[in-house]
This record gives sequence, structure tokens and C-alpha cells, in this order.
Amino acid sequence: MSNIKNKIIISTQPEESFTEFAKPLEDFGAKVINLPMISVRESNISEQESTILKNIKTFDWLIFTSKNGIIFFFKKLESFNLPNNIKIAVIGQKTAKELEKYGKVANYISKSNLAEIFAKELKNNVITKNSKTLLLLGNLAGNTIENVLEGFTNITRINCYETCKPENINQSIVDRINNKHYDIIIFTSSSGFHNFVEVYNCKENLKKLKVGSIGKSTTKAIEEYGVKPLFTAQQSNIEGLVNEIILYFA
Repeated sequence: MSNIKNKIIISTQPEESFTEFAKPLEDFGAKVINLPMISVRESNISEQESTILKNIKTFDWLIFTSKNGIIFFFKKLESFNLPNNIKIAVIGQKTAKELEKYGKVANYISKSNLAEIFAKELKNNVITKNSKTLLLLGNLAGNTIENVLEGFTNITRINCYETCKPENINQSIVDRINNKHYDIIIFTSSSGFHNFVEVYNCKENLKKLKVGSIGKSTTKAIEEYGVKPLFTAQQSNIEGLVNEIILYFA
């Protein structure tokens, strides 16, 4: 039985994904506080990228790695039509379900949350050689998928959303951390931790922070500051993270 009841857990996720993370923990009696360290917004696209979207019918495949990619892609595509013959590949069931809100069904859904594995699956089993492929990502996403598919498929990338630091930070929650009135802080992205370090006004206590991480890349970013996460989730998604937190307090 978990001893999570009354534990104070600080989330650093964007506002829009907080409830999904907090509810199962609150159901176990934890107190979950949100201190968003990243915000997501639509990115401006160039004239050339706008032309690409106008000619989207020339593509064979669209690739999405997150719900945000789908949300902001369809915002940009509002004035254009997405032909039914274009195939779509996504990471995860949640991304696939987001796609269904726009009347589309994914042709391929990867069970992995890792870009490298996803890209290799596409190359080895899904996309045919020389297909014309459009990759829809955020500005901070790495080049892993392009690197794997380069030379195999004709790939184009558009960053349709931006991840940035929130304009307003709740200083009272930062003060709570300074005063050690919490049990664990959860980070779900490298950029979220980088932004936290910028606003944290007690740098001498940085290495003493009690933090948990959603996955290996986030853990790597945290460790670069000399902070050792108490755990790294085995499954790099919300469900895996929630399970890891419950196990940690068991």
C-alpha cells in the first residue's frame, strides 16, 4: 500500500496537461500543486512553410510525435484541406486519439515513446523508400527522426508549435520549495528543468532538491546541474510517471 496520502507533489507541466497527471495521485490522497515551467504556443511559419501546407496533397505521409503537434498543425491547416489519401504515423495512443478529434485515423501507431525507435520502425516497416514525408514537431524537438530517415525518404520538417518559459511564475510555490515544504518535484521535460533553474532563487540548494523525472533525456538534463533524481520513470509517459511516484512512496 502506498504512503502517498498527504504527500506534497509539485508538478511542472503545462496547465493543459496538469489534470491528467494530478487526478490519479489526488485519488490516492496526495496534494498536487502545479508550477508550470513550460508553456506551449503556436509558432509563426515562414512563407515557404505556408506554401508547403498549401501543397500538402503532394505528401505521402505525415508524422506526429505528440498531441501538441496535431493540435497546432490543424490550426495552421484550417484554411486548407487534408486529402484522405495521405497516411499518418504517430507516437502513442493519446496522440492517435487526438488525431481522431479531427476526423482522421492513424495508419501507424508506435508503442514506443522514443523518437529513435519510432523512426527506425517507420524506416524498416512502414514508409516506403522515396516517399514524400512531412514531419510536424515543436521547436525544441531534436533531429533524431530526420537523421534516421534522411536518404531513405524525402523528408520535410515544420515546427508548428513552440515550447517556452511561462510569462508568469507563481513565486509562492518557489518559496515553498526554498523552505522545503514539499515532498517531491516532478519534471517531464529537459526544457522544464532548464526554465526552473532560471527562476529558482536559491541556487546553493539546487543539488539538495528532491526531484523525479519522466525519462532518460529529462534525467540527463537534470544531472547536468549536479542534481540526482530520486527516480526516473521506466515508461516515459504520464501513466508510467504516476506509477513510479506511487511506488516511490510505497
